[in-house]
Amino acid sequence: MLGMLLGALVLLLLLALLIGILLPAREQVTRVELFKAPVAEVWEALSNLPGQAQWRSGLKSVQTLDDDEGLRWVEQPQQGAASILRKTKEIPLQELILEARQSGVLTTRQARLSNVPGGTRVTFTQTLQIAMPLRRLGNRMQGGVDNRLDNFIRQLRTKFST
Repeated sequence: MLGMLLGALVLLLLLALLIGILLPAREQVTRVELFKAPVAEVWEALSNLPGQAQWRSGLKSVQTLDDDEGLRWVEQPQQGAASILRKTKEIPLQELILEARQSGVLTTRQARLSNVPGGTRVTFTQTLQIAMPLRRLGNRMQGGVDNRLDNFIRQLRTKFST
């Protein structure tokens, strides 16, 4: 009986591993959003990483690291492990690209801002690269890169609706 149970468990693990291997290691999603706020206000919310702890639920703190000329931060969620963020590109009031690495996962989020009648249009592009097949499967089961970006945008929208 124990042998059959152990065999079934190994079979399930191998099946999960196979599914993870078949999933692409890289996912990318793009969203275009309109915020009824001036470009400068939207830019401030996106580029002031320590200030995001005030409006992003689930984010405990963001601390600037003393090295690397102020381009790196440690983002500590309410639950789970911290991740290190790095600004890879910043054109004030126009474009911001952040990169986060955590346990074999590389996340890149790009925000391109443009002034439009009635507010600011932001084109978000988020890319997620996961090396480990079982993590790929787990990520997909939690909604993948779509869910992460949609959650971020929803919280940013809430910040400007209050």
